[in-house]
Amino acid sequence: MRSSEDNSSAEKRDLANDAGIFSKPLDEKNVLEVQETRNGISDSDDENVDITLQDISEIVITEDLDLPCLTIRMWFLAFGFASLIAGIDAFFLFRFPSVSIGAIVGQLLSYPVGELWYRIIPDVSFKGVHLNPGPFNMKEHACATMFMNVVISAKLVNTAFTEQVKYFDNDIGIKRAILCNMTCYILAFSWCGLALPILVKPANLVWPSTLSTCALFKTLHSRENHVADGWTIPRFSFFALVFTGSFVWYWFSDLIMPFVSSLGAWISWCKPSSAALGQVFGVKTGLGLFPLTLDWSQISSIGNPLVTPFWAAASIFGSFVFWVWIVMPGLYYTNHWQTAHLPIMSNSIYNKNGTAFQAKQVVDKDWTLNINKMRNYSPVVLPIAYIMSTALSLASFSCLWVSFFFRFKYDVIDKLRNRQTDIHNQLMAKYSNPHWIIYIASLVIGLALGFAFCEGWQKDTQITSYGFVVAMIIGGSLFIPLSLIESRANLTVGMGTFFNIVSSFWFKGKPIALLYFYLFGFSTLQHAMHMSQGAKIGHYMKVPPYATMLVLFVAGCWASVVNPAVTGWVIHHIEDVCTPNAKNNMICRSVQTSFNTHLIWGLLGSEIFAAGGRYSFIHYFFILGAGCALLGAAVVIWKPRSVFWKKVNPTLFLAGAAQIPAVTGFNYSTWFVVSFIFNYLIHKRKNAWWKKYNLVLATGLDCGVAIAAIIIYFCVVYTGGSANFKWWGTTVAGKGCDAKGCPHLPATGIKLPPGTIF
Repeated sequence: MRSSEDNSSAEKRDLANDAGIFSKPLDEKNVLEVQETRNGISDSDDENVDITLQDISEIVITEDLDLPCLTIRMWFLAFGFASLIAGIDAFFLFRFPSVSIGAIVGQLLSYPVGELWYRIIPDVSFKGVHLNPGPFNMKEHACATMFMNVVISAKLVNTAFTEQVKYFDNDIGIKRAILCNMTCYILAFSWCGLALPILVKPANLVWPSTLSTCALFKTLHSRENHVADGWTIPRFSFFALVFTGSFVWYWFSDLIMPFVSSLGAWISWCKPSSAALGQVFGVKTGLGLFPLTLDWSQISSIGNPLVTPFWAAASIFGSFVFWVWIVMPGLYYTNHWQTAHLPIMSNSIYNKNGTAFQAKQVVDKDWTLNINKMRNYSPVVLPIAYIMSTALSLASFSCLWVSFFFRFKYDVIDKLRNRQTDIHNQLMAKYSNPHWIIYIASLVIGLALGFAFCEGWQKDTQITSYGFVVAMIIGGSLFIPLSLIESRANLTVGMGTFFNIVSSFWFKGKPIALLYFYLFGFSTLQHAMHMSQGAKIGHYMKVPPYATMLVLFVAGCWASVVNPAVTGWVIHHIEDVCTPNAKNNMICRSVQTSFNTHLIWGLLGSEIFAAGGRYSFIHYFFILGAGCALLGAAVVIWKPRSVFWKKVNPTLFLAGAAQIPAVTGFNYSTWFVVSFIFNYLIHKRKNAWWKKYNLVLATGLDCGVAIAAIIIYFCVVYTGGSANFKWWGTTVAGKGCDAKGCPHLPATGIKLPPGTIF
């Protein structure tokens, strides 16, 4: 047996391995700090978090706190790459197929540029400001990445601007678009700043989506290496191997033999004409019952499974199995609401003949509903996946709020009252924090800009200042509950349906008002969550809070300018854009989808979902959501020591499946399998390997796919080089009932009550 002295030494070594963060020798003070950190997590941490501070300790900085971050080099990289990527994203939003470049690409590409700057730029200083302040460090890199992440996350606002100009024939101009965007970003900054003590400082709010970003910083900038379960390969070498493999393989799964991406549908390929096989095993318009794909972009379509805690993955997959693989087929094959005459997995809206509903057939020139045209055309018929997704979104809203009410003291009051004592906050305590009055001032400025926009151009926007305020209240009230879910579970709970329903009843027959209600409420909410993620990266990387918030504010202002500028330039300078005659396939398919959604909800939402409407039953899902939250709280009170019930999240059980029909069964199942293998089995049995390599693996796979997708798109697809490259492996997934969406019953057999208008 070990002596007490040996046990004490072993405990110190274990603490050092758990911390994994001290480059200096481990002394008694360091041991105490790590012990306090460990105890702090075990005592106060949310039981649901199985990716803890000890797990991520390999990727965070705890020394060299005085490294410069707001350097000229950082601003050059931030503005340069953010403008380039945001411009490309805005430009190719118009094209189908489109391309979207994530912040991780800018993070990766900015590293060699920063290193090159250090090696070739002379160190010239002016009044203490150095042109070359020394080696390119992680804090500079973190600030540039935070900046890029805010600037390029603007698809929603770019879509709204294009939609109003090209489809609603209402050109508000680039200046007004900038004003609208500035309103959203400044308000988002104020929400983010006011919520820092609740969403960023607590150690138990890991924000899993930021972990791969931090892992890439550590991989690129650090050369430390230690043995992890027998593995001695350095992180950078491991990243290089994974990145290369991911990059090379994506050429096969996306271009050369794309059938491996949809391999789960192989049973439906055996008999392409079979509607039943397409519905059950299809991966485009089917349930995707066979869990097989060799394409990382398909596996990670819900989110990177390697950074999603296993408890969250289990809750989300359980939600999908229950609602989509059990409940939905039962409703579909019994022809509830005439859905068996339509594809089982579709987000399109249909008419009584089973073809796409043409909203322009039922409106006048001012985009108001014409009842006579509606009576002569067709009522709206919704597919089962669309109904289920809408209903689950409403249920998750009420469940989210009731759950938040029960956890309000723990998640909000306690976080505001109690000083955070984990090692991150101890190290960050040397920095001063911006005064809260700055965020209040930003809130006032943002509201003033919003009032000016709505009241100044109400004729063009159809939304009043009252609508703007209500959108802000709804978005602001949802910000903290939604952020708490994402910061723990790595899942963004969509609230678009709730905004659409509220605005469809309030602004009845005004689809443009619905567009702006959704834009002000939901886009501001999204921007605030992106900024909170950035603030968490700054917290992990030990960037001074003043520097973090300055970077986020400037990024929001720059995003408000660069995105409308590029979008407006494309609209006014590319001939026939957003028309079938557009060159280079600039047909704006995603924008048109958004337009159809707003038009349908704005014109018909208050009819088909109203009392007596054919789909009014979905309002009962508000009660279902609240009931699930109450039941979950009751079970936890009944069995407070049960680890299982504490990890069953009612909101995830309802919201987890709401991403259908865009994501189908084989996406969910393969995503869950990967999470189970790495974040449960390996995390439990080979924890040292997991801590050293898992997040690097996640980053390498994402980076390889992202860079390969860009090169394939611009060098092969966009130039037309792949137009004539066809063989069985490139065409099989686009044939048969899986691709066509064959219904269970004849599409022309839809039966509605006589006299049905809507």
